[in-house]
Amino acid sequence: MLNVFISGLERQTGKTLVTAGIAATMQSLAFTTCVYKPIQTGAIILNGVKSSPDLSLFKRIDPNLTVDATYILSGKESPFVSSYEDKLKIDIQTICDNYKKLAQTMDCSIVEGVNSISTPIAENMTELDLIKTLGLPLVLVINPKKTQIDTVISGLKYIKSERIEMAGVILNQHDKESDNLEVKYFPQIINEFSDIKVLGSLPDYGDMSNVTAETIISNILNNINIEEMFGLKIAKLSQD
Repeated sequence: MLNVFISGLERQTGKTLVTAGIAATMQSLAFTTCVYKPIQTGAIILNGVKSSPDLSLFKRIDPNLTVDATYILSGKESPFVSSYEDKLKIDIQTICDNYKKLAQTMDCSIVEGVNSISTPIAENMTELDLIKTLGLPLVLVINPKKTQIDTVISGLKYIKSERIEMAGVILNQHDKESDNLEVKYFPQIINEFSDIKVLGSLPDYGDMSNVTAETIISNILNNINIEEMFGLKIAKLSQD
């Protein structure tokens, strides 16, 4: 099975759109694909019912994706805090059971985290602990516009110390011609100071509502090393 967990070092890195793009790309390559969101914060209310904005984005990018979430919380704070307000208790075993049930019928499963690897999601448990429990390789989405290289280097060292399997790093909204040299040379600095692979980078799409499936799939195929991410050779890509 092809599976990864997508997270970030901090909030608002654009990982949800990256997740949607990767999922839609795998679906376009004829892999049945699901996206699982264990916990959604910042729910929207539709007809009096809480709904996941991230799942809606996934389905907008590709209606054929299978998507699911276990906990949909009203607050925008960390799940540990938001669950208090919703009078819910987040159960990690329930998350694991739901993920396994969903993933077992798919060729490819992608799990997207809620905020960052350090986000508290339940009592004495952060998102990194959930990644360990699920046993999935981690893809880290980093936005050079928002995250300093110092934070990235220390974050990667921390992840390595926790013995998390890293599938690689994706740079989102990366300006390859930036006047800020640390932003411009972000990939080279990561390669110099860690053994983590930079899988590629994506541009700034601006308003997400304007992003089409065709655009993001094309960018993923041309700029992200999908084969390296999932550890396989994809015949269709090799032929192209």
